[in-house]
Amino acid sequence: MSSAGLELKNITKIFEDKQNRAVVAVDDVSFSVKKGELFTLLGPSGCGKTTILRMIGGF
Repeated sequence: MSSAGLELKNITKIFEDKQNRAVVAVDDVSFSVKKGELFTLLGPSGCGKTTILRMIGGF
């Protein structure tokens, strides 16, 4: 049994652009956050931080 409060395994998000081409926004991301642990997503603009948070939130 995992002690993770949140666990993501091998998540991928692919969008379709205006020309119907596949654009990979998040590629094979995995991490876990233990209950009560403080966790941050850091990275440059356009790296997928907001996309990951939207996936967690169900948007």
